Amino acid sequence: MLLRSIEVADFPQVLALNSVEAHLTSELDEIRLDDLVRWSAHHRVACNDGELLGFILAMNQTSGYDGVNFRWFADRYPSFLYVDRIVVARESKGRGIGAALYRDLFAQVAKMGVPMITCEINIEPPNPASLAFHERFGFEEVGSASIGGGSKRVSYQQAML
Repeated sequence: MLLRSIEVADFPQVLALNSVEAHLTSELDEIRLDDLVRWSAHHRVACNDGELLGFILAMNQTSGYDGVNFRWFADRYPSFLYVDRIVVARESKGRGIGAALYRDLFAQVAKMGVPMITCEINIEPPNPASLAFHERFGFEEVGSASIGGGSKRVSYQQAML
């Protein structure tokens, strides 16, 4: 398996993977994906023989990103890296793809001198797989909020480095 930066040529596969999990992340189109990649401090794909197995997008505190969950952290912390989304292909789940993407993220963040990695996890509707995954990497809840007009409740999480 190869981990590398997201390239424009990856966009169709990234969009297809995201579409399957959009109920847990959010919808993306090519324009929004291009914005997210430009705003990100860390954007990687996991691939094997040209097949995209997963991807991750993360922004630092100086990003121009306009997401409400990102803003929650930006209003509270002077230095962090925010995971906007990590998506693994359904047929690749349980094979360590997400863990490889996170180990790579943690290694890069350590080089950046950033003190924490942040994210949000859906608690309504629940996403127990994401909660368990993040707990394994040392994430802990630091807040929560209702978003989307009350259609979602999220747990704000951080992992200190």
